[in-house]
Amino acid sequence: MSLAIPVQAATRFRVRYVILLVLFAVTVLNYADRAIISIAGVPIAQEFGITPVQMGYILSAFSWSYVAAQLPGGWLLDRYGTKWIYAGGVFFWSFFTFVQGWAGFLGAASAVTVFFLMRMLVGVAEAPSFPGNARLVTAWFPAAERGKASAVFNAAQYFAPVLFAPLTAWVTQSFGWRYAFFAMGLIGLVMVLLWVWLIHDPEDHPNVTPAELDEIARGGALVQVGASPADPAKA
Repeated sequence: MSLAIPVQAATRFRVRYVILLVLFAVTVLNYADRAIISIAGVPIAQEFGITPVQMGYILSAFSWSYVAAQLPGGWLLDRYGTKWIYAGGVFFWSFFTFVQGWAGFLGAASAVTVFFLMRMLVGVAEAPSFPGNARLVTAWFPAAERGKASAVFNAAQYFAPVLFAPLTAWVTQSFGWRYAFFAMGLIGLVMVLLWVWLIHDPEDHPNVTPAELDEIARGGALVQVGASPADPAKA
């Protein structure tokens, strides 16, 4: 009897920590894709003769669109749910990152335009990510754990350069800057599959136990504000 209690306690916490691990991983990828142009920018500028002013526009394109798309991204999350809007965001920002590798086969003027447009589109696609993180943490974690859970996915933005800056630099130096974009794009497409497989609302998750569901609901988690679209009948 005394041995069964720790086993139950360990089991009921498992699913929400898997959710948090996925949030951490996808946020690391998010920030790695943002930063890749900063590392690959020097050989890109050398190859195409891109001026510092042009590179400044390319580097700032992400921020312009990212800020502009925050409110629309939040509306989409509220309207259609976190799971598929976020999955679409990961798919498109990974696709747009991959496409930047093909800019190397264009002329200098066309390459500048492609980089600028793709960076803007990456910003749009990444806009729902942090509001989506907040929605999932609110749904999956009781109030007493929400601060720690938020700290974990926020830490991912600083872990991303620790992991991917040297890897991106190595790929760029060893194989060329194009392959850095190709590699990051492909990693993101794999992440989409993991996201769709692992992310669900608490009430709909195939592996959540009644004990864990009761624990998070009693702790203040908004179990119906998660991955799925809002149900107008419950509004």
